[in-house]
Amino acid sequence: MLKQIEKTTPITSPFHSPHWEKILNGNNICLWSVDARTLKTLQISSACQSIFGYSKQEFIENFLLWKEILYLNDKDRVLQQLRSIGNGESAKLEYRIQTKHGGYKWVSDYVSLVHDENTHQVRFDRVIMDIDHQKKTEDELTYLAFHDPLTGLSNRRKLEMELQKALTEATNNHHFVGILFIDIDRFKDINDSLGHKMGDKFIQIMAKRLKENLRPDDIISRQGGDEFVILLKNLSNNLALDEMAARISQVMAQPIKIVDHEYRLGVSIGTSIFPDHGLEADVLMMRADHAMYLAKENKTGIQQYQTGMSKSLSRKMLLEQYLHRAIEHSELYLEYQPIIDVRSNEIIGLEALLRWMHPVLGNISPGEFIQIAEESDLILKLSNWVLFTVCHQRRRWMDQGLAPFYISINVPAQQINQDTFIETIKRALKQYKLPAEFLKIEITERTAMTNVEKTLITLRELQEFGIDIILDDFGIGYSSISYLVQYPFNTIKIDKSFIQDFHHNSSQKSVCRSLVAMGKNLGMNVVAEGVEEFEQYHYLCSIGCDKMQGYYFSRPISQDLVESLTSHIYTVKL
Repeated sequence: MLKQIEKTTPITSPFHSPHWEKILNGNNICLWSVDARTLKTLQISSACQSIFGYSKQEFIENFLLWKEILYLNDKDRVLQQLRSIGNGESAKLEYRIQTKHGGYKWVSDYVSLVHDENTHQVRFDRVIMDIDHQKKTEDELTYLAFHDPLTGLSNRRKLEMELQKALTEATNNHHFVGILFIDIDRFKDINDSLGHKMGDKFIQIMAKRLKENLRPDDIISRQGGDEFVILLKNLSNNLALDEMAARISQVMAQPIKIVDHEYRLGVSIGTSIFPDHGLEADVLMMRADHAMYLAKENKTGIQQYQTGMSKSLSRKMLLEQYLHRAIEHSELYLEYQPIIDVRSNEIIGLEALLRWMHPVLGNISPGEFIQIAEESDLILKLSNWVLFTVCHQRRRWMDQGLAPFYISINVPAQQINQDTFIETIKRALKQYKLPAEFLKIEITERTAMTNVEKTLITLRELQEFGIDIILDDFGIGYSSISYLVQYPFNTIKIDKSFIQDFHHNSSQKSVCRSLVAMGKNLGMNVVAEGVEEFEQYHYLCSIGCDKMQGYYFSRPISQDLVESLTSHIYTVKL
C-alpha cells in the first residue's frame, strides 16, 4: 500500500513521555505512531481506549485492528487519503469507526508522515479526537436548515432546490411539473379563538393529511404560517395536476376532531404547470401564488393560473400599492418586545417590531407585508423609517430618565449592503443625539451570508463605531458554524423553533444546549427567543442561558406600556 523501505533505524515516538501521557489522556486525545511500511503500532496513548473502546495492548497485538473497525462506506476513501500523503505533508481525516461496544462514532484523525534522514518514509504520527457529538449536532442543524420544525416537512429553501432539479429532469424527459400553492381558509379564526398551541396542532394534522395523499416522489413544503406548496414531478399531462388539486381540496375539507370538538377548514389552492405557465422556478411559484389569492378572494376553492391573471389585482398586489402610501398616511407603528436578564429580573433591551394598521383592511400581518416589501424593494423605505423612529423614541425615553436599555432593529440584506448604510445610521444617531450603545443591529444568518466580504466590512465598521451586532434566528440557517467566528457578533439569538417543541422532541433540548454552549465559548451573549412556558424557561436557566425573550415574559407592547414597565424592575413570573 505504501512505499516500502528496506532498512530503518529504531524509531522513538515523540509522544512516548509520561508527561505527555498525563496531559493528553486527561484531554481524551489519542496519540498514535504507526510504522509507515507495516502499519504496526509503535506507540499509542491510553486515551485511545475511551475513543475506540479497545486498549493499547489490543492495537499493538493486532496491527489490522484499525482497518477492521473502519466504517465500510468510509474505508476506501480514508485508505486512499493515507496513500496520497506525500513528502512532508499531513492530512486531516474525518471518518466513522465501529467501537468495541457496537455502534459507530465519528473521529478526527490528523496524520503526519515522518521521514528519516534519507527521506525514507518511517512512520505516521496521528492525533485522534472524538468528534461524534459535534458531527451529530451539525447533522441536526443541517436537517433543521432544510425542514420546518413544526411539521418536519421541507421548508422553503429545500423546495427551491427540489423544484430546480425537477425542472431540469422534466426538460430532459419532456414531462410536466406541477405546483399547488395551498392556503388554509379562516385559519386566523382558529389561532384567535383557540390559541397558537391549538393552531400548531391543526397545522400538524393538515401537514400529515397532505403527506399521506401524495405520490412517493412528490415534495410537500410548509412555506410558513398556514401556507403549503406541493411539487408534483414527472406528470404525463396537465390533467394530473387538476386531479391532485381536487383530491387535496376534498381531503383537507374533512372534519378535524380535537378535544371532543369537530372543526372544518377548507383550503384555497392555486396551481401552475411547467412548461405552460413558465420555464423558471420563481415564475411558476409566483403564478401559483397569484392563482391561490384569486381562489381565496373569489371563493372558488381551486384556481389554475391563466394567461393575464398576473395583471389582476390580487390581495398581494393591492397590499403592495397600499404599502407605498403607508408611511405618508401614518399607518405604520412600532411595538417593542422586552429582552429579559433572568438573573437580575430586569429588562435589558427591546426588539422593535414593525406593525401596519390599514384603515380598511385592518391589521396586516408582518409575515405578509414584510415579504411583499422585500420583493418590491419597499423594504429599504420601511427599514429607514424604523431606524429613525427608534432613534427618536429612544431619545425621548432617555430624556424621561428611563432605565438604560437598548433597542434592537432588524436590518435586511438589501439595506446592509447599501453603500450609504453606515452614513444613514450615523445620521440618525446624530439627528437625535443618541449614544451608539442604545442601538443594536439584528441580522439573520442568511443576510450574513449575502455578499460576505462587503457585509463583514460593514459590520466591523459599525462595531468600531460602538454599535453591537446581533445574529438573529441562529441555528436554522444557511451558514457553516465556522463562519460565526469571522463576524463581529456580540450576541446570538437562538431561534424559537429550538425552544418551542421541548415537550415532544428531546433532541431539541440537546441542540439548544449545544447552541448555548457554543455561543458562550465564543464569548457571546446568548438570547433565547420564543420562550412561552415555564418548562422552557426552567430548562434554559438550567443550561446557563440567562437572557430570554418571549410571551412567557411579555408580548410585543406599545410605547406607553414600555414606559410603565421600564420605570421599575421587571419581575419574572415563576
